[in-house]
Amino acid sequence: MRMGEILLGNLGGSSVFGNLLDVHPRVYAIGSWCALGAAGLADMAGLVAAYRTGRIPVALRVGVWSGLLSGAIVFVTLMSVGIPFRALMKDPSNIHELARAAHRSPTEAELSNFLYRDALAGALNHRWIGPHLGLTVGGIGVVFGKWQHDEECARRL
Repeated sequence: MRMGEILLGNLGGSSVFGNLLDVHPRVYAIGSWCALGAAGLADMAGLVAAYRTGRIPVALRVGVWSGLLSGAIVFVTLMSVGIPFRALMKDPSNIHELARAAHRSPTEAELSNFLYRDALAGALNHRWIGPHLGLTVGGIGVVFGKWQHDEECARRL
């Protein structure tokens, strides 16, 4: 889910995907659905772990680990997208973002440096965003999973 969000968000408007976002503007919503799906998977991980074990600390750990793995996937994906795809250099939104900050049109070297640093910053930020997302959103699932576990144990008695 996270890979779909990143690939569509970073390459959807470029020639790599045939300017998909320009041809089909509603396709952009798929990126948002992928982000929600990633959060939902972290929630489900906590829910299933709490339901199976009945232990909140174990289930929270599962949520954090799912976030760590998700953050690692984001890191690898962003680094994989940023380095080989020179098509991002022609993306109008990237050029506009740097030109707005620099108050002039960027040179190719400045744009290249900006894109690599932007991808690295985003990738590193997701290394801490992932575990926090897994803990908070996964924690919601933990509450419901623990409740279901306790309900099932009470029915058995």
